[in-house]
This record gives sequence, structure tokens and C-alpha cells, in this order.
Amino acid sequence: MGKIVFTVLWAGVVIAVNSVLDDFIWAQYLSTFALGGIYAFTVDKVPGPRGKSPQEGQSL
Repeated sequence: MGKIVFTVLWAGVVIAVNSVLDDFIWAQYLSTFALGGIYAFTVDKVPGPRGKSPQEGQSL
């Protein structure tokens, strides 16, 4: 649930930044790329159900 909330909030941040940079297309591309990278690194740190990562508790 935490990752879903984080993703929805992050989408709001991306939309807000893109609307501010509406006249600067190159800045929109750059900010989208940068925010996407930040999201990719940060979403793994957001706790999932009971604070476990998807790999924990799986038996092979």
C-alpha cells in the first residue's frame, strides 16, 4: 500500500514540475528523466506489506 501511495504522490510531483516548465520543452525532458531516476532508486526504500521486500521470505 505504501508503494502505491508513493507512486501516486510522485506522479503529482512529475505533473506539477512539467506544468511549471511548460514553455521549456528541453527542461521537461530533463526533469522527467531525472525524476524517473530518483523514483526508481527511492521506490525500493518505501516499505511494502509488513516492511518486507518482495524477495524476503521466498523459498527457492
